[in-house]
Amino acid sequence: MMTHDELITELSRRLEWPEPKVMETLEAVVTVMNAKLTENSPLSLPELGDFITRRKTEYISVNPETEERWLIPPAIELLFEAAPELKERLLNNIQE
Repeated sequence: MMTHDELITELSRRLEWPEPKVMETLEAVVTVMNAKLTENSPLSLPELGDFITRRKTEYISVNPETEERWLIPPAIELLFEAAPELKERLLNNIQE
């Protein structure tokens, strides 16, 4: 697994940018992604995949021992579907 610091270092090396500029840019990207996903807008990144949110409905949970009922509020799930290009590259890496 790559850490945040390792990602910044690698992007800095590849882009030939100073690390502070890479950090600022990455923070801006994450901020925009968060804003769009918070609005329940799908987010598509070519060659990477699609991020979508799905609302799970509320439901009633019952404790089987006490028969106490609890209302579980709705939840928002974040889903990711990898792009076909990414899936293919990952499969090719596994087969080699």
